[in-house]
Amino acid sequence: MLRVLLVDDHRSYTDLLALGLAVHGDAEVVGVAHDAAAARAAMAGGDPRRAPQVVVLDVRLPGGGLTLLGDVHAAGARALVLTAHPRPGPAREALEAGAAGFLGKQTPLAGIVAAVRTVAAGGTAHPSAAESEATGATLPRLTPRELDVLHGLAGGRDVTRIAAAHRLSPHTVRDHVRALLGKLGARSQLEAVVAAERLGLVALDPGGEPVPRAAGQPVP
Repeated sequence: MLRVLLVDDHRSYTDLLALGLAVHGDAEVVGVAHDAAAARAAMAGGDPRRAPQVVVLDVRLPGGGLTLLGDVHAAGARALVLTAHPRPGPAREALEAGAAGFLGKQTPLAGIVAAVRTVAAGGTAHPSAAESEATGATLPRLTPRELDVLHGLAGGRDVTRIAAAHRLSPHTVRDHVRALLGKLGARSQLEAVVAAERLGLVALDPGGEPVPRAAGQPVP
């Protein structure tokens, strides 16, 4: 039986995940911790029958989720890091710090269970966007004007408003939108923004507005 420790400050989420692991039958939740101190205590329990093989860890856990990776390794376990906001930067940071996997919490339950099994078996698990940056895969290269249009779309502006803001014709903006859809593998403007945000090409603040690029920031 695969032994799993769940570490997340959202109790409803750990309850759901524990239920999902139990339903699949080959995993046992040997502990649940809602902060870093409780997680360390659970890993230092001393009973080998309760020692976790995989620790499912919230990256934004109070006290610092990634700070627990050393404790996870010392306990002879492997870590699957979860986040509500999957982005390439944090994914790379987690994988470089020794996590065996990095997934968004919106991943279907079956996908998280499969990732737990993969990590337990010595493999790695991470979403395609995170994997692209972590492995050095090439990201879509956008022109400066395409990036301007992308930021407009991320800000909820329509073609007419984007055209006016950049002194372009609506026809030209539509051409840029079509180019963005092709480069990002998207079928709609919304899908393009979501894909770009996950790839780190555009950042959104908590209110959903794009974060402006700093002056001189290179275009990917």
